[in-house]
Amino acid sequence: MHADPRDRRFLLLLLALAPSLRAVELPEMFRDHMVLQRDARVCVWGRGSPGETITVAFAGQAATVTADARGQWHAYLAPLPASAEPRSLVVRGRETREVRDVLVGDVWLAGGQSNMGSKMREYLATVAPEVPRADLPLLRYYNVAKRRLPGEPAPAENWAAVTPGTVLDLSATAYFFGRDLQRHLQVPIGIVVCAWGGTLAENWISRETLLADPETRPIITRYEATVAGYGDEASYQARLARHREELGRWKQKRKGGEKGVPAPKEPMGREHFQRPAGLHETMFRTIVPFTFRGIIFYQGESNVADGRSHQYRHLLPMLVHEWRRDLGAELPFLQVQLPVIKGQHDDEWAEMRESQLVGARTVPGCETAVVVEYGEFNRLHPHLKEGVGARLALLARGAVYGERIVFRGPTLRRQRVEGGRVRLEFDSGGSGLLARGGELKDFAVAAAGGQFRPARAVIDGDTVLVWSDEVASPVAVRYGWRNFFEPTLFNREGFSASPFRTDTFKLRTEDQR
Repeated sequence: MHADPRDRRFLLLLLALAPSLRAVELPEMFRDHMVLQRDARVCVWGRGSPGETITVAFAGQAATVTADARGQWHAYLAPLPASAEPRSLVVRGRETREVRDVLVGDVWLAGGQSNMGSKMREYLATVAPEVPRADLPLLRYYNVAKRRLPGEPAPAENWAAVTPGTVLDLSATAYFFGRDLQRHLQVPIGIVVCAWGGTLAENWISRETLLADPETRPIITRYEATVAGYGDEASYQARLARHREELGRWKQKRKGGEKGVPAPKEPMGREHFQRPAGLHETMFRTIVPFTFRGIIFYQGESNVADGRSHQYRHLLPMLVHEWRRDLGAELPFLQVQLPVIKGQHDDEWAEMRESQLVGARTVPGCETAVVVEYGEFNRLHPHLKEGVGARLALLARGAVYGERIVFRGPTLRRQRVEGGRVRLEFDSGGSGLLARGGELKDFAVAAAGGQFRPARAVIDGDTVLVWSDEVASPVAVRYGWRNFFEPTLFNREGFSASPFRTDTFKLRTEDQR
């Protein structure tokens, strides 16, 4: 008996189509216990088979779309009110996917490096009393998987409701921000943490964007020169192998009690987590185009360490614009100004704090939480994360949600030279200026030559008078222009003033690209 040729052709057709047929896939972050954004069109996306009809159903509504030639699809749900009712998000194609226990509230993206990413368990000496109280079923979080290369296998991450048993795996900064916001707003809050310790701002910006600006193009050219120096991929991989061996020996010595020797540095290349644009591709893009309410961001320490504090005033706006474009919304962007800490030089962190302010002021909807008093002299990761989270939550309530509350510290408006004194005019941000500890410290004045001398300062209404017996004709004032200092200028509501300068003298890192 001979097979019908038509059956053979049909089997061949099925085999040809088989690679294009796939089960419906959702992004990693669409998992049980997630939170969807309220009062906005919510994007749900994924992959299926080319031409496949996909229906997304949630909360009584359904959206039907067709997968494109690559199998990709995007569906949008109409705006939904906040809801603490657990419901299922169902996606139907040739197969069905169900995401259970989905709430609707406000979802915030928490980005940056280690001071954003470091988890509650790393601050137990400080946060231990908070752990048994962390029973917040309407506060939920998701940690974006860390990947060096696109598509690299990574441990599965899931959404989790905050309980005493789960809170230790949530970013400390993000936890206190989310806790305060959820308790005040009384709606579900979702936190998506996209952070990696040691990263630079340019790791979170695309290559095309970095190359398009002369200020940041050198970042890419340096990297490409380094990669070209290896000769070929085999040479790079050989260097990586040697590095892994050296790192293994270093770890064994550490276990044996040897201290003080830094870990060997990994050769920069396409597998290095700090390569320019790398994490924009491998982490940030995996959550695009999820619908968020806003972004909180705590980063900059690595750019300081790289000697490029001044350049940050270009990098920050670049990052904000790109993230907003990728996410398809002009999202509020709340950054944390770096707190006090010791440094190699005496001004590198001061220059970064100014760059953070300058960069933020060039972008509408970009705000800065001033937290200088929450730093520690010897800790790159200061323990007072509750204060940082609280400042961010108050900033969100005032600047984003429009509450009539005090949420900023004193802001310098202008200076007036009055003979041998300089009068600084402030918007106090609250009900008036306050010298914490009873005396203003860390002010300095300079004459036209630019040599700053320690100065005395006193509050006079909503102004501060500054003078020094060493400077007869002052032209400029600086406050807190050091890596580590004792903040004393506050408003009566307890918000600190940012360090500032009134001069335009050239900064140490100004030419560093």
